[in-house]
Amino acid sequence: MRKLLLLLPLLGVVACANTEQGKLRQAVYDTASAYHVVAAPMPDVMAGKVPGVHLTDAQKTIAKRASQSVYNELATLNASAQKGDTLSGASVSAAQAAFASFETCWTGLKAGTTPDACAAIGGSK
Repeated sequence: MRKLLLLLPLLGVVACANTEQGKLRQAVYDTASAYHVVAAPMPDVMAGKVPGVHLTDAQKTIAKRASQSVYNELATLNASAQKGDTLSGASVSAAQAAFASFETCWTGLKAGTTPDACAAIGGSK
């Protein structure tokens, strides 16, 4: 929940997405929103509360590292946006790519595999 609250200030960028910076800020918001949807069940999965999904300790560590890596990128971009700093398309694209890798990693871990995407975003294989 704390992580969601840190990224909520991006809600204000929806109205100003007509400029290049506005579009980049909107992309950060959209990526952060998608991250939170994908990551929302992590606590229950980690606690073993999701029937049919059982992660090993190593898989839990990988998931935590991968999630934290994506979160850190998004939080950094959010902080820059909140300060009015210029966002670069490359940094936003990198965060989007990290999120895509996290989603692939997390989906694989829940299915009982450890995809290569996990290593690409700070987890390991």
